[in-house]
Amino acid sequence: MKRLFPLLVMLLIYGCNPSDKSTNSLLELVPENTDVVLTIYDLENTRSDIRNNDLINNLLTIPPYDVIYERLEDLNTTDSIVLWMDKTNDSLSYSFATRLKDSLFINGIPDSLQFPNTVIDSFFIGSSSGKLLDMIQPQANEKLRSLLNASDGDKPFSIILRNNPSNRLGEALLKDFDKGFSNESLIETQINSEEVLFSGVTYANDSISQLLRVFENNFPQETTIQNVAPGNADGILSFTYNDFQQFSEALQPYRSRPLDSLFNSELFQTISEVGEIYFEEGSLLSVKTIDGQATREALRNHLEVQSTYRTIDIIAFGEPELFIQVFDPFIKAGNLNYYAELGDFFVFGPTEESIQNTIAAYQNGTTLGASSAYQACASQLGDASSLTLVCKSDKLKTVLSGWFNNSMAAVPTGEYQLSAFQFVQDIGFSHFNGVIKKHRQRDVTSGISEVFSTELEADIIMPPQFVINHRTKQRDIVVQDVNNNLYLISNTGRILWKKKLIGNVLGRIEQVDLYRNGRLQLAFATPYRVYVIDRNGNHVSPFPMKFGERITQPLSVFDYDNNRRFRFLVTQDNDLLMYDRNARFVRGFQYSSSLSVKTQPKHFRIGNKDYIVFGAGKRFRILNRRGTIRVGVQEQFEFSGNPVFLYRNTFLTTTADGQLVQIDQQGKVKRSDLNLSEDHKIFATSKTLVTLDENELDIKQKSVELDFGQYTEPRIHYINDKIYVSCTDLQSQKAYLFDSQAEPIENFPVYGNSTLDLDNADADRNLEFIVRGETNTIVMYKKN
Repeated sequence: MKRLFPLLVMLLIYGCNPSDKSTNSLLELVPENTDVVLTIYDLENTRSDIRNNDLINNLLTIPPYDVIYERLEDLNTTDSIVLWMDKTNDSLSYSFATRLKDSLFINGIPDSLQFPNTVIDSFFIGSSSGKLLDMIQPQANEKLRSLLNASDGDKPFSIILRNNPSNRLGEALLKDFDKGFSNESLIETQINSEEVLFSGVTYANDSISQLLRVFENNFPQETTIQNVAPGNADGILSFTYNDFQQFSEALQPYRSRPLDSLFNSELFQTISEVGEIYFEEGSLLSVKTIDGQATREALRNHLEVQSTYRTIDIIAFGEPELFIQVFDPFIKAGNLNYYAELGDFFVFGPTEESIQNTIAAYQNGTTLGASSAYQACASQLGDASSLTLVCKSDKLKTVLSGWFNNSMAAVPTGEYQLSAFQFVQDIGFSHFNGVIKKHRQRDVTSGISEVFSTELEADIIMPPQFVINHRTKQRDIVVQDVNNNLYLISNTGRILWKKKLIGNVLGRIEQVDLYRNGRLQLAFATPYRVYVIDRNGNHVSPFPMKFGERITQPLSVFDYDNNRRFRFLVTQDNDLLMYDRNARFVRGFQYSSSLSVKTQPKHFRIGNKDYIVFGAGKRFRILNRRGTIRVGVQEQFEFSGNPVFLYRNTFLTTTADGQLVQIDQQGKVKRSDLNLSEDHKIFATSKTLVTLDENELDIKQKSVELDFGQYTEPRIHYINDKIYVSCTDLQSQKAYLFDSQAEPIENFPVYGNSTLDLDNADADRNLEFIVRGETNTIVMYKKN
């Protein structure tokens, strides 16, 4: 049974909603005494999360979980999946079930993946054993339902552990302990490219000995040992109590040998927390006093000062095995020959040098608790705890080895600088929290931090773009791959959904509020469709609109009076078609011309007048709301292909021979010869003009010379009353950022392979920017 807990990683695959009827029906297929039950609520997100976390990817190469994951990789469903595992004849067996549908497998069931399967009540069931299929008898499974009711229902992954797998949850955190820890556990899990987060509950059985029960009748206390543990420690194990007598009596069945009948508990009555501080050469032990004078009095027989270091006395301790005797199996630190008092802590160690190291770290502020890695982990933990393990990457391998009963020597954990796991006693159960988190020290000093790097299934064909998350008021990211899948990605790198489109997105995606209730949708066109998609990835009826003739420009979205009565303008070569928010043709808009539209139509308001502007053939068109000419322009132009902008109350674009063209509201034309080459690019706001010609970037007539390369169009970003200009060299894969004075922003360029998009959702947040990294990777950075 020891190998069953590895499910913890496979568990990393479930998003549970106890009220989901489909999930409840699937649970009826699970045998009553199954030890591990995993539910996959969203298979596509599960695969994405696993793909983007290198630790989980490596763990899933361990047999037999590699075979189980192969089964999941070949499934093609949006329905819930329940997977259960058991130990049979010293081998791990598994079964899984999901609703039967056409094309349940991506390419059918290939010969290499043939396995026993059956169908029961419209559910497809696959298994590693035909005998297991024969044993399935649908039943209510109230115990499983009861466990699921403890779920918050808002986490993407969850798993039920029972019997020995639940024991392994806690046993793996301790040294050389296998006498039972807990009976049942429900663990919800989130994973992304940077971290694995755990939360859940675990239950001990009243009728059998299980270590978790020692914390009953003791209130969790604040965890503080990290504030005295040196930063170079391998980790700490801390536990707390508020009633030593009850705690000691509950611990008695688990000690290697009973306490002496003459045992004096005076010292232990004066402390509320005990922690072992792990070092390869030997552990230290620290206790948190609740009354320093009482603790010193309890140590009155141990007062012989051996040396003084930085004004702190190092004192001989005559009972070096005392703590291991009292707190076995939690504490394994013996040979504690010295101690020192540091604030509210008394630290015991095997050598004077070990005590000196602790004193120096405490006084210098270089403790484990002061490290940025610990601070990042602590945000996922409760302040008060019954039992806490904090460990560095090597110690993490030990924990993973315990969970998987398998060597983790080949699993890279170096980037996961610190991990933490915590049990918090409550009435009748314990909360479980955990975090395995990457921490790159280089990010702190460089000024630029990588927030996440998310890998997609296929190469990216559009620059990633920030969009507003109307729920959080922060930003998410949209992007499309070469298979025409559109992705919505959170600002932590998690793929929220993937949706197949007919064709590639034209231009940038707009956001609209069709229902005028503050909830935003994505609006855009592909060559033969106009889409409006809501926050959850669903089509907004009556969209998408289908077109028989090709759409030749990005979708233009107009909100003339800022009252959210949106108009959608569709361009088909020389035709302009206007639709309202209900996808009905707006008959009041009539535009007729034989000239092909060369630029995306844009709407500008100057004063109380509306202007719809674009290039058509060699003509510059300025229309009113009804599609008729508002301002006539007599001159003709060879358009460069750059967009039209509103700049200093004029309509601005450029010609193929490098002239800057400005047209005022009376149709008067002003040409300025900027000597731009044919492949130049421009971008403008109402007061700022940016040009990029070969390797020369000009911002407000201030120039900067870039390395020669193949540059994307420049973009102007207006954030917190500041102007930023970005562009990217696709040859060197460097993304540049400049201020309004053409001065490069510190720590740029960064690695990138597409136009940058910048964001700062509120003034308290750092500047964030998103870019394509590798051909199928989204990278988000922030400037510290």
